[in-house]
Amino acid sequence: MIKGIGIDLIDNSRIQVLHEKYGQVFAQKILSEAEIIEFKKSRSPISYLAKHFASKEALSKALGTGLYRRGIFPANLTVDHDDAGKPFFIKNDSLLEVLKSISASNIFLSISDTNSHSTAMVLVE
Repeated sequence: MIKGIGIDLIDNSRIQVLHEKYGQVFAQKILSEAEIIEFKKSRSPISYLAKHFASKEALSKALGTGLYRRGIFPANLTVDHDDAGKPFFIKNDSLLEVLKSISASNIFLSISDTNSHSTAMVLVE
């Protein structure tokens, strides 16, 4: 049973302005430690930041928590990809607790972008 759906759309230029203003501090606020390692290797750092932030925002909407509540902090969430490139969230203790509280166990994530925008959609069941 579907428990929640969330979507987020980001103007990449907003992320670029924040990254230029705050640099690594901005990245550390929205990326997990594992993501920071990948971010540093990225050929498109602004796109990387935007897609990961959109993913986390969409998840918070699907869970009904919003960001910064019930342990749902951007830097505590990790987006990874399987061997085929399919994105997914690594389920940490905070995320598992929220999923349990809404009787959910699965998270489906889709990410897309253009040169100017990044979007993510999350379905929780």
